[in-house]
Amino acid sequence: MEKSLPNIFEYIDFRKYLDDYRKARREIDPGFTHAFICHKLGQPNARSYFNNVISGRKNVTTGFIDLFIKLLELGPAEAKFFRALVNYNQATSANEKEYYFDQIVQSNSTPFKLLDKDTYTYYTAWYHSTIRSLLAIIDFKDDYKDLAARLLPPISVTQAKTSIKLLLKLGLIASDSRGYLKPVDKVLSTGEKVADTVLQHYQIRAFELGKDAIANDACQPKHTLTYTVFVSDTGYKRIIGRMEQFQSEVRSIIHKDEEKPNRVYQINLQIIPKSSKLEDK
Repeated sequence: MEKSLPNIFEYIDFRKYLDDYRKARREIDPGFTHAFICHKLGQPNARSYFNNVISGRKNVTTGFIDLFIKLLELGPAEAKFFRALVNYNQATSANEKEYYFDQIVQSNSTPFKLLDKDTYTYYTAWYHSTIRSLLAIIDFKDDYKDLAARLLPPISVTQAKTSIKLLLKLGLIASDSRGYLKPVDKVLSTGEKVADTVLQHYQIRAFELGKDAIANDACQPKHTLTYTVFVSDTGYKRIIGRMEQFQSEVRSIIHKDEEKPNRVYQINLQIIPKSSKLEDK
């Protein structure tokens, strides 16, 4: 079988793409040596540069992106995707990552899509999942004004209509025997390559909602608990275990709830490092 170069549109990590490209290109073109790569990148005396980029020890600056595009012999569409991929992988803030991930999705117009755009749209706005849950406890047919006003914070009628249309298209809701739209027991699949990335962006938006609720919704019931603690690796693992146990208990409580649900809630639970780790001496 003839060896082919990897398709960049199937990647969400440009470093992985570079590594796979180098291996595949070497099998096709014996002249694609390390010396050739360094020369094309303008680094004839820095033989470790390419490997350092792949390993993550070095980032690719704006000027070097163009050199990589020439080295990889990328066409216009591929070059645009590669540029967005580099910027996304190297972004340091949540807003930057969201901006460049949008570019990745929009610039991937090949049959090898990383993510269906309707599925991606579902995760880009917090109210899609909220409306899906809300439909389980209200009877809704076409009163979009009432539906939009029920959400916290409220959304526009246009947003409510767009959301219902999307949920129907994705098969996440359907009309019941009485003609009311209700959730369907279906799980969205994002694919292994982008599952973590899509979930990450969804979680960022969820925590932003939590932040806004603390700051603005003084009259709304909520319970927030914040700790800053010091703990060992063993203690950390025990906390993670309890968090996982809590998730299971929440699912069990929801499943066994004897009373009729009357509200949609969002639960945010996270543990993040706030300092570097002290090394044993």
